Amino acid sequence: MATLQDIATAVGVTQTTVANALKGKGNVSETTRQSILKCAEELGYRPNMLARSLAQGKTDTLGFILPTIANPFYPEIAEAIERTAGQHGYQMLLCNTYYDFQQGRQHLERLVSRWVDGIIVMGSSMDIADIVAQFQRGLPTVLCDWQENESPQGIPQVSVDFRRAGALAAEHLLELGHREIAIIVSEPEQTLRLEGFRSVLQAAGLPLPDEMIRQGHSTLESGYAAAQKFLTTSTRPTAIFATTDWMALGAMEAILDAGLRVPQDISIIGLDDIVVSAHIRPPLTTVAVPKFQLAKEATELLFGLIHAEHPYPLARLIEPSLIVRQSTAPLSLS
Repeated sequence: MATLQDIATAVGVTQTTVANALKGKGNVSETTRQSILKCAEELGYRPNMLARSLAQGKTDTLGFILPTIANPFYPEIAEAIERTAGQHGYQMLLCNTYYDFQQGRQHLERLVSRWVDGIIVMGSSMDIADIVAQFQRGLPTVLCDWQENESPQGIPQVSVDFRRAGALAAEHLLELGHREIAIIVSEPEQTLRLEGFRSVLQAAGLPLPDEMIRQGHSTLESGYAAAQKFLTTSTRPTAIFATTDWMALGAMEAILDAGLRVPQDISIIGLDDIVVSAHIRPPLTTVAVPKFQLAKEATELLFGLIHAEHPYPLARLIEPSLIVRQSTAPLSLS
């Protein structure tokens, strides 16, 4: 592989002149610079990025820590972060923790040892104490879609107004005439969704009994199991809000397996708007999280930290929106 010295010898200049010409720095004549660039191309010169990183103290690399890429919510986030990073000349290292905080700690330590310039961490990926420790040591860090029951002071974060998201789901079901309404929620991580949902029901004079609340874990299986339990209650719900699309799809499967219809017997609404939700039968009504905007703002915020651009906001809140499809219907059709 060609080196700076090879180019310098071929052109008849010093190695320093070659380095300055390739970087566009220094007092190098245009004629000499063009000769150096042409020679570098002919020799197939490629800069030693590791050496450059060591010299500059930066790697042009971001770390992205998430729970699991198997959940279809996260690939869209990862793609948007990678695209935005690429526009800044950065690459992205992706790390799955599989909801294992110890593995999250190991990933973080490895990223730090590889000199990443900053990290973005999704909620439920790892222990906030480990993140705080590295942030306080100077590692640029942004939390993205963090747990709703935690508000780490001082660490910049970008999230969704999940209280509003829960309220949107409740408002939609009430407008359709539903009064026996249930919710599947992963607590405590999704507590704001529950609070927003409950507040709208209470304002309408409707209670949310404990038997109408089931614990989920943001998986198909937990949504399926929760819906099965709703079907055995003394008062079967006419509508179910699942706080992730993944759980909503599991709930829908359980209802169909029981010989019931969606939405004629039970309406289903989710939250996320993952790609598959628009293509199942019936297509899922959902409260959409603007994932590209969420990821782009998190990445841009991280670059603000990396480049010490001040002032930068400590928190950004993204507004959700309701997308009505065919999995919800007026109570009169039930």
